[in-house]
Amino acid sequence: MKTYDHVVIGGGVIGCSIAYRLAKEGLSVAVFDAGKAGQASMAAGGMLGAQNEFVQDNPLLGIALESRAMFPQLRDELLSETGIDIDLRTAGLIKTAATEQDRDELHRQYHFLSEKDSSIQWLEPEEVPEIEPCMMSQTAGAIFLEKDHQVKAPLLAQAFLKAAMNAGVHVYEETKALRLLIQHNRIVGVDTSIGSLYATQVTIAAGAWSSHLLEDTNFSLPVIPVKGECLSIRLAGPAPVKTIFAVDGCYIVPKRNKEMLIGATSIPGSFDTSVTAHGILSLLQRASRLLPVLSDGVIHRTWVGVRPQAADHLPIMGSHPFIDGLHICTGHYRNGILLSPITGILMKDYINGCQKTHELLTPFALSGARLSYQA
Repeated sequence: MKTYDHVVIGGGVIGCSIAYRLAKEGLSVAVFDAGKAGQASMAAGGMLGAQNEFVQDNPLLGIALESRAMFPQLRDELLSETGIDIDLRTAGLIKTAATEQDRDELHRQYHFLSEKDSSIQWLEPEEVPEIEPCMMSQTAGAIFLEKDHQVKAPLLAQAFLKAAMNAGVHVYEETKALRLLIQHNRIVGVDTSIGSLYATQVTIAAGAWSSHLLEDTNFSLPVIPVKGECLSIRLAGPAPVKTIFAVDGCYIVPKRNKEMLIGATSIPGSFDTSVTAHGILSLLQRASRLLPVLSDGVIHRTWVGVRPQAADHLPIMGSHPFIDGLHICTGHYRNGILLSPITGILMKDYINGCQKTHELLTPFALSGARLSYQA
């Protein structure tokens, strides 16, 4: 089998973004995915919540804001490269509080964010319908994040995959990576379900499944799967245009044809892909309190996504601490879509030895205090 400069294990938006950027640099690149490439990424709501996700200073905040700002240019780039429009929608996001306790928590987030960005608005309950007429005023307050936009996750996954292939990346779908090939503490390739493949460098970007490949290296990756059940409802009448996100984590993301994506339950430690009645009922109850018009809609589909969450809630981006040439990029949890543009560029620069990028990614490396999170 052919030898490559670089092999990426995982064909989601993170893996394909990395592969695309490496191939554009002239490297020979292969992507392996145990299923259909991009399948896990397609389950996402597509929110670009660079402000919604942060309530205090965090090493990821600046990177998230920079990645969010890349989307208009990325939309144009991917459309030019692939003919796929990622459906970037710029109506913003309303984050709501259901109770007085939620209000206090949301108000603290408002003060933190508004000190950095004066465009963020605090909304009293009676002001919420003025921003989004379909919403009830029966909230305890809200903030309007006009820059937290959204894309359609399946289209972004397809566009990154096609762009990577157009750049020369060889994509092996339904081909499982079985074992890393290591000689003298250096990566030399990967054993797969279709045979051995050799490479100078390998990046593991397989989301919640990344840990399995490291079991033979006597190294425990501090990342767990988090199951999230979702559903979509189609409305016939008035429909919101802004993303609605509750402090308790329930969200409603408007898509084309008045389809409302509603998510997500959160079940740590589970790879189970079954949709439960309890999970869907919980989402419907929480979402309909935010948006009463949902009760007039028709359930279109249900699904499950499995998100990779690191123990300290920061993504892992960098090199394996003991094996030369092996890199790890996972743990983006529910920010994989948001962080996909900048992650591809940062990992490309990191792999190519950019010292500035190595310093920038220090908080996300598997070293020092982060290793103490392992069991």
